[in-house]
Parts: sequence; structure tokens; C-alpha cells
Amino acid sequence: MRKVLAELVDVPAEDRSARFICVMAVSRPNEQTLFYEGTCEGIIAQEAIGSNGFGYDPIFYVPKHEKTMAELSPEEKNNLSHRANAINKLLTYEHVWNV
Repeated sequence: MRKVLAELVDVPAEDRSARFICVMAVSRPNEQTLFYEGTCEGIIAQEAIGSNGFGYDPIFYVPKHEKTMAELSPEEKNNLSHRANAINKLLTYEHVWNV
């Protein structure tokens, strides 16, 4: 995280866009493998804020919530994360795969 923040120290907020991406795949024998992509849009914050989460969560600012991922409650994060978006897309096709 420190290295990312150091590299972006002189970069203005409008040029600090970021995106978490998660891709989930469902594969069964003799059937087409399907891929489901989920994303979460944000910007890289000026400093690390928050103690929830892990990885880049303290510097991944979500403008819609006016918080970093590390400041969000587990419930908030689980509703908007790239992983949640991917699994929700996968579950939309549950009837196709009998997941």
C-alpha cells in the first residue's frame, strides 16, 4: 500500500480511478464453461483509512459511500464488492446450472 500511495503522491484525484475485478467460473463436464465478472469502482485515496478488510481496502475509496472499503461495515462491503457482484451474476443463472 505504501508503495502505491508513494507512486501516486502527485497524481490528482480525477486520475486515481481504480477497479476491483472478480471473475467466477462454473464448469461441468461436457458443458460450456461460463464466466461471471463482478466489478467495484473507486479511486485510490490519498492515505490509508479504516481498519476493516484487508489488502488494498484502506486505500480503495468508494465515492458512492464516501468511505474506503476498510471503513465500510461487513454488510455494506458484502453488498457492493466485486466478489458479491460476480456471485450475484452467477446465481442469476442458477436455474441453468442447478447450482
